[in-house]
Amino acid sequence: LEDKLLILTKKRINTMKKAKKLLEALKTIPDYRVDTGKIEYPLHEVLFMTLFALLKGYTNFKDILGWMVFNAENYILKDIFEKEIIQIPSKSTYHRLLINTDNNALEAIFREYFLDYVLQKSIAIDGKWLKGSDVNGQYTQESHKAMLNILDKDIKIVFAHKFLDKNKRSEIKALQEVLEDKLFSEDSQIFSFDALSTQFEILNTIDEQGKKYIAKLKGNQKNLKEKAIETVELFDKATDVYEDKDTYLTEHNQLVSRRVELFSSSSCNTIMHHEHFNNIQSLIRVTKTLIDPKTGESKKTIQYSMANFKTTAEEFHEKILQHWRVETYHYHLDMLTEEDDHIAYKEPFSIAILRSFSINLYQIFLNANKDKKVLPTGKTTMAEIKRNCRHRDDFTAQLFEQKDFI
Repeated sequence: LEDKLLILTKKRINTMKKAKKLLEALKTIPDYRVDTGKIEYPLHEVLFMTLFALLKGYTNFKDILGWMVFNAENYILKDIFEKEIIQIPSKSTYHRLLINTDNNALEAIFREYFLDYVLQKSIAIDGKWLKGSDVNGQYTQESHKAMLNILDKDIKIVFAHKFLDKNKRSEIKALQEVLEDKLFSEDSQIFSFDALSTQFEILNTIDEQGKKYIAKLKGNQKNLKEKAIETVELFDKATDVYEDKDTYLTEHNQLVSRRVELFSSSSCNTIMHHEHFNNIQSLIRVTKTLIDPKTGESKKTIQYSMANFKTTAEEFHEKILQHWRVETYHYHLDMLTEEDDHIAYKEPFSIAILRSFSINLYQIFLNANKDKKVLPTGKTTMAEIKRNCRHRDDFTAQLFEQKDFI
Protein backbone atom coordinates (compact mmCIF):
# COMPACT_ATOMS: atom_id res chain seq x y z
CA LEU A 1 0.00 0.00 0.00
CA GLU A 2 2.80 2.43 0.86
CA ASP A 3 4.49 1.69 -2.49
CA LYS A 4 1.24 2.44 -4.37
CA LEU A 5 0.79 5.71 -2.49
CA LEU A 6 4.38 6.69 -3.30
CA ILE A 7 3.80 5.97 -7.00
CA LEU A 8 0.59 8.03 -7.01
CA THR A 9 2.34 10.90 -5.23
CA LYS A 10 5.22 10.94 -7.72
CA LYS A 11 2.76 10.79 -10.63
CA ARG A 12 0.82 13.73 -9.22
CA ILE A 13 3.99 15.79 -8.72
CA ASN A 14 5.16 15.04 -12.27
CA THR A 15 1.85 16.30 -13.69
CA MET A 16 2.18 19.68 -11.97
CA LYS A 17 5.32 20.95 -13.66
CA LYS A 18 3.90 24.29 -14.77
CA ALA A 19 2.40 24.97 -11.34
CA LYS A 20 5.77 24.30 -9.72
CA LYS A 21 7.50 26.44 -12.35
CA LEU A 22 5.12 29.29 -11.53
CA LEU A 23 5.86 28.87 -7.84
CA GLU A 24 9.59 29.15 -8.60
CA ALA A 25 8.94 32.33 -10.58
CA LEU A 26 6.98 33.81 -7.67
CA LYS A 27 10.02 33.24 -5.45
CA THR A 28 11.85 35.94 -7.45
CA ILE A 29 9.48 38.68 -6.26
CA PRO A 30 11.34 40.81 -3.70
CA ASP A 31 10.03 40.48 -0.16
CA TYR A 32 9.56 43.80 1.65
CA ARG A 33 10.22 42.18 5.03
CA VAL A 34 13.73 42.90 6.33
CA ASP A 35 14.57 39.78 8.34
CA THR A 36 13.94 37.16 5.64
CA GLY A 37 15.55 34.46 7.77
CA LYS A 38 12.59 34.51 10.16
CA ILE A 39 9.79 34.53 7.60
CA GLU A 40 7.04 32.05 8.51
CA TYR A 41 4.77 32.88 5.59
CA PRO A 42 6.79 32.90 2.33
CA LEU A 43 5.39 35.47 -0.10
CA HIS A 44 5.46 33.08 -3.07
CA GLU A 45 3.32 30.53 -1.21
CA VAL A 46 0.81 33.18 -0.13
CA LEU A 47 0.49 34.49 -3.69
CA PHE A 48 0.09 31.00 -5.15
CA MET A 49 -2.57 30.07 -2.59
CA THR A 50 -4.38 33.35 -3.31
CA LEU A 51 -4.49 32.48 -7.01
CA PHE A 52 -5.67 28.94 -6.23
CA ALA A 53 -8.45 30.34 -4.02
CA LEU A 54 -9.50 32.84 -6.72
CA LEU A 55 -9.79 29.98 -9.22
CA LYS A 56 -12.05 28.18 -6.79
CA GLY A 57 -14.33 31.20 -6.50
CA TYR A 58 -13.19 32.83 -3.27
CA THR A 59 -13.04 36.49 -4.23
CA ASN A 60 -12.42 38.76 -1.22
CA PHE A 61 -9.62 38.89 1.35
CA LYS A 62 -11.73 37.36 4.13
CA ASP A 63 -12.97 34.40 2.07
CA ILE A 64 -9.57 33.77 0.48
CA LEU A 65 -7.89 33.70 3.88
CA GLY A 66 -10.65 31.44 5.24
CA TRP A 67 -10.04 28.98 2.41
CA MET A 68 -6.29 29.09 3.12
CA VAL A 69 -6.84 28.34 6.81
CA PHE A 70 -9.01 25.32 6.04
CA ASN A 71 -6.56 24.06 3.39
CA ALA A 72 -3.29 24.20 5.29
CA GLU A 73 -3.25 20.38 4.99
CA ASN A 74 -4.26 20.30 1.29
CA TYR A 75 -2.26 17.46 -0.29
CA ILE A 76 -2.06 19.15 -3.70
CA LEU A 77 -0.61 22.33 -2.23
CA LYS A 78 1.82 20.27 -0.17
CA ASP A 79 2.96 18.49 -3.32
CA ILE A 80 3.44 21.75 -5.23
CA PHE A 81 5.22 23.43 -2.30
CA GLU A 82 7.16 20.23 -1.53
CA LYS A 83 6.65 20.63 2.21
CA GLU A 84 4.62 18.98 4.92
CA ILE A 85 3.65 22.06 6.92
CA ILE A 86 2.08 25.14 5.33
CA GLN A 87 1.91 28.19 7.58
CA ILE A 88 -1.07 30.50 7.15
CA PRO A 89 -0.72 34.21 8.08
CA SER A 90 -3.18 36.22 10.13
CA LYS A 91 -5.67 38.49 8.37
CA SER A 92 -3.63 41.64 9.02
CA THR A 93 -0.37 39.98 7.92
CA TYR A 94 -2.04 38.61 4.79
CA HIS A 95 -3.35 42.05 3.87
CA ARG A 96 0.09 43.64 4.43
CA LEU A 97 1.71 41.02 2.20
CA LEU A 98 -0.61 41.76 -0.70
CA ILE A 99 -0.46 45.55 -0.50
CA ASN A 100 3.35 45.46 -0.27
CA THR A 101 3.87 43.02 -3.15
CA ASP A 102 6.03 44.43 -5.94
CA ASN A 103 3.38 44.91 -8.65
CA ASN A 104 5.91 45.24 -11.45
CA ALA A 105 7.65 42.01 -10.47
CA LEU A 106 4.31 40.16 -10.32
CA GLU A 107 3.29 41.68 -13.67
CA ALA A 108 6.54 40.43 -15.25
CA ILE A 109 5.73 36.89 -14.08
CA PHE A 110 2.16 37.24 -15.39
CA ARG A 111 3.40 38.30 -18.83
CA GLU A 112 6.00 35.55 -19.00
CA TYR A 113 3.46 32.87 -18.06
CA PHE A 114 1.00 33.77 -20.82
CA LEU A 115 3.42 34.89 -23.53
CA ASP A 116 3.47 31.49 -25.25
CA TYR A 117 -0.32 31.39 -25.47
CA VAL A 118 -0.88 34.66 -27.33
CA LEU A 119 -0.60 35.45 -31.05
CA GLN A 120 -0.21 39.25 -30.68
CA LYS A 121 -1.71 39.97 -34.11
CA SER A 122 -4.85 41.83 -33.03
CA ILE A 123 -4.75 43.72 -29.73
CA ALA A 124 -7.46 45.60 -27.83
CA ILE A 125 -6.47 48.12 -25.17
CA ASP A 126 -9.02 49.44 -22.73
CA GLY A 127 -8.97 50.84 -19.23
CA LYS A 128 -10.91 49.51 -16.26
CA TRP A 129 -11.44 51.44 -13.05
CA LEU A 130 -10.92 49.38 -9.91
CA LYS A 131 -14.10 50.45 -8.16
CA GLY A 132 -13.03 48.94 -4.85
CA SER A 133 -10.13 51.41 -4.68
CA ASP A 134 -12.37 54.41 -4.00
CA VAL A 135 -10.79 56.67 -1.41
CA ASN A 136 -12.24 56.00 2.03
CA GLY A 137 -11.41 56.03 5.72
CA GLN A 138 -7.74 55.82 6.65
CA TYR A 139 -6.57 55.82 3.02
CA THR A 140 -7.53 59.43 2.23
CA GLN A 141 -4.13 60.06 0.62
CA GLU A 142 -4.73 57.32 -1.95
CA SER A 143 -6.18 58.08 -5.38
CA HIS A 144 -8.68 55.96 -7.27
CA LYS A 145 -6.75 53.31 -9.22
CA ALA A 146 -7.26 51.87 -12.69
CA MET A 147 -5.58 49.43 -15.05
CA LEU A 148 -5.10 49.27 -18.79
CA ASN A 149 -5.93 45.72 -19.85
CA ILE A 150 -4.16 44.60 -23.03
CA LEU A 151 -6.09 41.77 -24.66
CA ASP A 152 -5.14 39.36 -27.43
CA LYS A 153 -8.41 39.40 -29.36
CA ASP A 154 -7.77 36.05 -31.08
CA ILE A 155 -7.13 34.09 -27.87
CA LYS A 156 -9.37 36.33 -25.70
CA ILE A 157 -6.91 36.64 -22.83
CA VAL A 158 -5.25 39.68 -21.29
CA PHE A 159 -1.50 39.24 -21.54
CA ALA A 160 -0.33 42.54 -20.03
CA HIS A 161 -1.46 45.42 -17.81
CA LYS A 162 -0.44 48.98 -17.12
CA PHE A 163 -1.19 50.61 -13.76
CA LEU A 164 -2.58 54.14 -13.53
CA ASP A 165 -4.45 56.62 -11.39
CA LYS A 166 -7.87 57.98 -12.29
CA ASN A 167 -7.11 60.78 -14.71
CA LYS A 168 -6.87 61.15 -18.46
CA ARG A 169 -3.24 62.24 -18.55
CA SER A 170 -2.26 59.11 -16.66
CA GLU A 171 -3.94 56.91 -19.28
CA ILE A 172 -2.20 58.67 -22.18
CA LYS A 173 1.16 58.27 -20.45
CA ALA A 174 0.46 54.59 -19.79
CA LEU A 175 -0.46 54.05 -23.45
CA GLN A 176 2.80 55.68 -24.52
CA GLU A 177 4.69 53.30 -22.24
CA VAL A 178 2.84 50.36 -23.78
CA LEU A 179 3.95 51.39 -27.25
CA GLU A 180 7.56 51.72 -26.10
CA ASP A 181 7.48 48.22 -24.58
CA LYS A 182 9.44 45.57 -26.50
CA LEU A 183 6.50 43.22 -25.98
CA PHE A 184 4.64 45.13 -28.71
CA SER A 185 7.35 45.29 -31.35
CA GLU A 186 5.67 43.17 -34.03
CA ASP A 187 5.10 45.08 -37.28
CA SER A 188 1.94 43.11 -38.05
CA GLN A 189 0.09 44.03 -34.84
CA ILE A 190 -3.24 45.83 -35.13
CA PHE A 191 -4.27 47.96 -32.12
CA SER A 192 -7.88 48.91 -31.46
CA PHE A 193 -9.00 51.60 -29.03
CA ASP A 194 -12.17 53.12 -27.71
CA ALA A 195 -12.83 56.83 -28.10
CA LEU A 196 -11.03 57.81 -24.88
CA SER A 197 -7.72 56.70 -26.39
CA THR A 198 -8.15 58.54 -29.70
CA GLN A 199 -5.30 60.94 -28.95
CA PHE A 200 -3.11 62.06 -31.83
CA GLU A 201 0.10 61.44 -29.83
CA ILE A 202 -0.88 57.79 -29.40
CA LEU A 203 -2.14 57.08 -32.92
CA ASN A 204 0.72 58.93 -34.63
CA THR A 205 3.23 56.99 -32.52
CA ILE A 206 1.65 53.71 -33.64
CA ASP A 207 1.78 54.85 -37.25
CA GLU A 208 5.42 55.97 -36.99
CA GLN A 209 6.34 52.57 -35.56
CA GLY A 210 4.91 50.87 -38.64
CA LYS A 211 2.01 49.31 -36.73
CA LYS A 212 -1.72 49.52 -37.48
CA TYR A 213 -4.65 50.91 -35.55
CA ILE A 214 -8.44 51.17 -35.61
CA ALA A 215 -9.86 53.96 -33.46
CA LYS A 216 -13.49 54.74 -32.67
CA LEU A 217 -14.47 58.38 -33.17
CA LYS A 218 -16.55 60.44 -30.77
CA GLY A 219 -16.51 64.06 -29.73
CA ASN A 220 -13.31 63.87 -27.70
CA GLN A 221 -11.13 65.30 -30.49
CA LYS A 222 -12.10 68.72 -31.81
CA ASN A 223 -13.69 68.51 -35.28
CA LEU A 224 -12.32 64.99 -35.90
CA LYS A 225 -15.63 63.13 -36.03
CA GLU A 226 -17.32 66.00 -37.86
CA LYS A 227 -14.62 66.05 -40.51
CA ALA A 228 -14.87 62.27 -40.93
CA ILE A 229 -18.63 62.55 -41.52
CA GLU A 230 -18.12 65.36 -44.04
CA THR A 231 -15.51 63.29 -45.89
CA VAL A 232 -17.77 60.23 -46.03
CA GLU A 233 -20.64 62.31 -47.40
CA LEU A 234 -18.47 63.40 -50.36
CA PHE A 235 -18.57 59.82 -51.67
CA ASP A 236 -21.36 58.76 -54.03
CA LYS A 237 -21.17 55.31 -52.50
CA ALA A 238 -18.99 53.30 -50.16
CA THR A 239 -15.79 51.73 -51.47
CA ASP A 240 -16.84 48.41 -49.97
CA VAL A 241 -19.83 47.17 -47.94
CA TYR A 242 -20.34 44.22 -45.63
CA GLU A 243 -23.58 43.21 -43.90
CA ASP A 244 -24.26 40.56 -41.31
CA LYS A 245 -25.99 37.68 -43.07
CA ASP A 246 -28.00 36.75 -39.98
CA THR A 247 -29.38 38.76 -37.12
CA TYR A 248 -28.72 37.39 -33.66
CA LEU A 249 -29.89 38.00 -30.12
CA THR A 250 -28.01 40.31 -27.80
CA GLU A 251 -27.84 39.84 -24.03
CA HIS A 252 -30.87 42.18 -23.82
CA ASN A 253 -32.88 39.83 -26.08
CA GLN A 254 -32.88 42.16 -29.05
CA LEU A 255 -32.04 41.19 -32.61
CA VAL A 256 -28.94 42.98 -33.83
CA SER A 257 -27.49 43.39 -37.31
CA ARG A 258 -24.68 45.56 -38.63
CA ARG A 259 -23.89 47.20 -41.94
CA VAL A 260 -20.24 48.17 -42.37
CA GLU A 261 -19.36 50.71 -45.05
CA LEU A 262 -15.73 51.34 -45.93
CA PHE A 263 -14.49 54.59 -47.47
CA SER A 264 -10.98 54.70 -48.90
CA SER A 265 -9.17 56.02 -51.96
CA SER A 266 -7.93 53.85 -54.81
CA SER A 267 -5.60 56.56 -56.13
CA CYS A 268 -3.73 57.41 -52.91
CA ASN A 269 -3.35 56.21 -49.35
CA THR A 270 -4.71 59.25 -47.51
CA ILE A 271 -8.48 59.45 -47.33
CA MET A 272 -8.72 62.44 -44.98
CA HIS A 273 -6.25 65.17 -44.05
CA HIS A 274 -6.19 66.42 -40.47
CA GLU A 275 -3.84 68.90 -38.85
CA HIS A 276 -3.01 66.54 -35.98
CA PHE A 277 -3.46 62.99 -37.28
CA ASN A 278 -1.13 61.38 -39.80
CA ASN A 279 -1.88 58.77 -42.46
CA ILE A 280 -5.65 58.29 -42.16
CA GLN A 281 -6.23 55.70 -44.90
CA SER A 282 -9.72 54.37 -44.11
CA LEU A 283 -12.96 55.66 -42.66
CA ILE A 284 -15.51 53.11 -41.48
CA ARG A 285 -19.21 53.70 -40.86
CA VAL A 286 -21.04 51.03 -38.87
CA THR A 287 -24.84 51.14 -38.79
CA LYS A 288 -26.20 48.92 -36.02
CA THR A 289 -29.89 48.00 -36.03
CA LEU A 290 -31.59 46.68 -32.92
CA ILE A 291 -35.03 45.09 -33.28
CA ASP A 292 -37.34 44.11 -30.45
CA PRO A 293 -38.56 40.62 -31.50
CA LYS A 294 -41.82 41.10 -29.57
CA THR A 295 -42.89 44.52 -30.82
CA GLY A 296 -40.90 44.78 -34.04
CA GLU A 297 -39.69 48.21 -32.93
CA SER A 298 -36.26 49.04 -34.39
CA LYS A 299 -33.51 51.43 -33.36
CA LYS A 300 -30.48 52.44 -35.42
CA THR A 301 -27.16 53.83 -34.23
CA ILE A 302 -24.24 54.96 -36.37
CA GLN A 303 -20.62 54.75 -35.30
CA TYR A 304 -17.53 56.01 -37.12
CA SER A 305 -13.98 54.71 -36.91
CA MET A 306 -10.73 55.49 -38.69
CA ALA A 307 -7.68 53.40 -39.50
CA ASN A 308 -4.17 53.91 -40.85
CA PHE A 309 -4.41 50.94 -43.22
CA LYS A 310 -6.68 49.51 -45.90
CA THR A 311 -8.51 46.20 -46.00
CA THR A 312 -12.02 44.93 -46.77
CA ALA A 313 -15.23 46.02 -45.07
CA GLU A 314 -15.68 42.43 -43.84
CA GLU A 315 -12.30 42.41 -42.10
CA PHE A 316 -12.98 45.79 -40.49
CA HIS A 317 -16.29 44.34 -39.28
CA GLU A 318 -14.44 41.47 -37.66
CA LYS A 319 -11.74 43.67 -36.08
CA ILE A 320 -14.24 46.19 -34.69
CA LEU A 321 -16.41 43.44 -33.21
CA GLN A 322 -13.34 41.76 -31.73
CA HIS A 323 -12.53 44.91 -29.78
CA TRP A 324 -15.57 44.30 -27.61
CA ARG A 325 -13.98 41.08 -26.39
CA VAL A 326 -12.08 43.23 -23.91
CA GLU A 327 -15.47 44.37 -22.55
CA THR A 328 -16.48 40.71 -22.26
CA TYR A 329 -13.25 40.15 -20.34
CA HIS A 330 -14.17 42.96 -17.97
CA TYR A 331 -17.62 41.41 -17.58
CA HIS A 332 -16.02 38.11 -16.58
CA LEU A 333 -13.80 39.90 -14.06
CA ASP A 334 -16.89 41.40 -12.45
CA MET A 335 -19.12 38.31 -12.62
CA LEU A 336 -16.62 35.54 -11.83
CA THR A 337 -14.16 37.31 -9.52
CA GLU A 338 -16.48 40.09 -8.26
CA GLU A 339 -13.76 42.65 -8.93
CA ASP A 340 -16.08 45.66 -8.67
CA ASP A 341 -17.22 44.55 -5.21
CA HIS A 342 -13.74 43.91 -3.82
CA ILE A 343 -12.57 46.63 -1.44
CA ALA A 344 -8.84 47.34 -1.81
CA TYR A 345 -8.19 51.00 -1.05
CA LYS A 346 -4.41 50.76 -1.01
CA GLU A 347 -2.26 49.13 -3.71
CA PRO A 348 -4.99 46.97 -5.31
CA PHE A 349 -2.87 45.94 -8.29
CA SER A 350 -1.41 42.67 -7.00
CA ILE A 351 -4.83 41.12 -6.36
CA ALA A 352 -6.06 42.57 -9.70
CA ILE A 353 -3.21 40.81 -11.54
CA LEU A 354 -4.08 37.53 -9.83
CA ARG A 355 -7.73 37.97 -10.81
CA SER A 356 -6.66 38.36 -14.45
CA PHE A 357 -4.52 35.25 -14.01
CA SER A 358 -7.58 33.23 -12.96
CA ILE A 359 -9.81 34.52 -15.79
CA ASN A 360 -7.07 33.70 -18.31
CA LEU A 361 -6.82 30.12 -17.09
CA TYR A 362 -10.61 29.75 -17.35
CA GLN A 363 -10.54 31.19 -20.88
CA ILE A 364 -7.72 28.97 -22.10
CA PHE A 365 -9.66 25.91 -20.94
CA LEU A 366 -12.78 27.25 -22.66
CA ASN A 367 -10.86 27.85 -25.91
CA ALA A 368 -9.83 24.19 -26.01
CA ASN A 369 -13.10 22.65 -24.85
CA LYS A 370 -15.93 24.98 -25.84
CA ASP A 371 -17.71 22.42 -28.06
CA LYS A 372 -16.79 19.39 -25.97
CA LYS A 373 -18.65 17.72 -23.11
CA VAL A 374 -15.75 17.54 -20.69
CA LEU A 375 -17.38 18.88 -17.53
CA PRO A 376 -19.66 16.64 -15.46
CA THR A 377 -21.90 19.58 -14.55
CA GLY A 378 -22.90 20.47 -18.10
CA LYS A 379 -21.92 22.68 -21.03
CA THR A 380 -18.42 24.15 -20.98
CA THR A 381 -18.80 27.81 -20.04
CA MET A 382 -16.74 30.17 -17.89
CA ALA A 383 -19.27 29.81 -15.06
CA GLU A 384 -19.17 25.99 -15.24
CA ILE A 385 -15.38 25.98 -15.23
CA LYS A 386 -15.47 28.06 -12.04
CA ARG A 387 -18.10 25.74 -10.56
CA ASN A 388 -15.93 22.68 -11.21
CA CYS A 389 -12.94 24.42 -9.64
CA ARG A 390 -15.00 25.10 -6.52
CA HIS A 391 -15.61 21.39 -5.93
CA ARG A 392 -12.48 19.79 -7.42
CA ASP A 393 -8.96 20.67 -6.31
CA ASP A 394 -7.45 18.30 -8.88
CA PHE A 395 -9.30 20.07 -11.71
CA THR A 396 -8.15 23.45 -10.40
CA ALA A 397 -4.53 22.28 -10.28
CA GLN A 398 -4.70 20.99 -13.87
CA LEU A 399 -5.69 24.44 -15.17
CA PHE A 400 -2.06 25.41 -14.61
CA GLU A 401 -0.87 22.58 -16.86
CA GLN A 402 -2.75 23.53 -20.03
CA LYS A 403 -0.77 23.35 -23.25
CA ASP A 404 0.51 26.40 -25.07
CA PHE A 405 -0.94 27.68 -28.32
CA ILE A 406 -4.44 26.38 -27.68
